[in-house]
Amino acid sequence: MLFWHLGAALWLFRWVFRDPKVDVRFLLLGAIIADLIDMPIGTILFADRYSTGELWSHTLIIPTVYMVAVVASTRRGRARRAWMALGIGWMIHILLDGMWFDQKVFLWPFFGWEMPSGQALYWPLAWERALSDPWRWVLETVGLSYLLWLAAHLGLFRADRRRSVLVTGRLPEHATDG
Repeated sequence: MLFWHLGAALWLFRWVFRDPKVDVRFLLLGAIIADLIDMPIGTILFADRYSTGELWSHTLIIPTVYMVAVVASTRRGRARRAWMALGIGWMIHILLDGMWFDQKVFLWPFFGWEMPSGQALYWPLAWERALSDPWRWVLETVGLSYLLWLAAHLGLFRADRRRSVLVTGRLPEHATDG
């Protein structure tokens, strides 16, 4: 799910942290990075064993180690804020996926080094699963609706405001007239 993760992560971050200086480019990348890492690995290396595509990037320990490394290797300031936004987006992704329901993945390696296995997930099966699950469509619609509403509310359909967000990574505080 793409729009669900992007929209819900942005909404949750804005609601919880209320940080106007966050670089949303990093936050949004973090909101999908777990799938960007695990789905290709699961499909290519473990296609005969893993069913969900939720591997190490969907565990609690990997994004936690990442965030500790960011804090240890950066100084306070814009760079740390940006790289931490990626980690926060990553954690929000794990929350939105409900990974705590699958403790063997969520708390890996505390229950052993093996990842849970199941039916093989090949790309055609993944698309079939996505197209046949109405709940996924509802969540995707919610995420896309929020992103479109926010873009309209902040005036991001204007090229100059959109360019500003792409260059700075910061969302405008409110829409301007004109």
